[in-house]
Amino acid sequence: MLTLVTVPPGSFHRRLENDRFQTVHITKTLAWQERPVTHAQYRTYLDAIGSLADPVLEIWEGGDWKDGPLFSAANIHGDDHPVVGVSYNDALSFISWISERDGRRYRLPTEAEHEYATRAACSCARECTALRVPQRTHEGRAWPDAFTACWQTADANPNPFGLYGLNGVLWQWCSDWYAPYPDSGVESDPQGPAAKPAQSFWKGRILPAGRIIRGGSFSYPEWYGRCDNRHFSFATDRNVNLGFRLVFECD
Repeated sequence: MLTLVTVPPGSFHRRLENDRFQTVHITKTLAWQERPVTHAQYRTYLDAIGSLADPVLEIWEGGDWKDGPLFSAANIHGDDHPVVGVSYNDALSFISWISERDGRRYRLPTEAEHEYATRAACSCARECTALRVPQRTHEGRAWPDAFTACWQTADANPNPFGLYGLNGVLWQWCSDWYAPYPDSGVESDPQGPAAKPAQSFWKGRILPAGRIIRGGSFSYPEWYGRCDNRHFSFATDRNVNLGFRLVFECD
C-alpha cells in the first residue's frame, strides 16, 4: 500500500492567458501520495509484470534533448528516491497494476488539483509571487548531482498538507491534455479537454498535443517550480527530470 496524505477540498484563483483570474473549486477530498512514486515501488511493478525493458532516457544538454542514461542507470540513487524516466503511458500502466493490487482507484492528479496542493506552501492569493525572478540557472544543476541534492532538501521539508517534493525536484505528470484554460469566471474540478486536442501551442510554436506536467525540476531555473507555472510533455517522453505521483478520491 502507498503512504497517503488527506488533502481537503478548497479553492484558489488561477491566472488565465489574458491576465484575468478564474476561481477554481476543488470539491473532492483526495488522498495524495505523500511522495512521488519511488524507484522501489516502480521496480516492484516491473518485476510483477515481468518487464525487462531498459529504455534510453532523454537528458537536456546544450540547449536540446539528447539520448542520456538507460532507465536502469538513471535509477540507482536509492530505493526511496523518486523514479525518473517514466512516460505518461508508463504511468497509466503502473496505475492500472497498483489499483488492482490495492483494490483502489488510483489516478494522476489533475492540473488544478496539483496547483491547489502546491499553493498550500505559497502565500499568494492570486498570481504566484514566489520565485518570480530566476534565482538559479542550469549552470551547476546537471544530472545526477542536482537531482539528488534537490530531493534530499524536499524529502526533509513537507508542505502544509504534508506532501513532499511537489515542486523543484522533478516534473510530475498530470492527467490533463495541455490546452488554454476555459475562459470562464468559475470552474469546479476542471479536468482539461475531454478529447485530445489537434495540436498544442507553445511559445509561438505549433506542436503535437501533449499532457500537462507540473512542479519544475532540478534541471530548470527555480521559477519554473512556482505554483501557477504550466508546462507539458508528450505522452511517450521518458526524461530524466520527469516522474509522477498518485491520488485517490476519498469521497
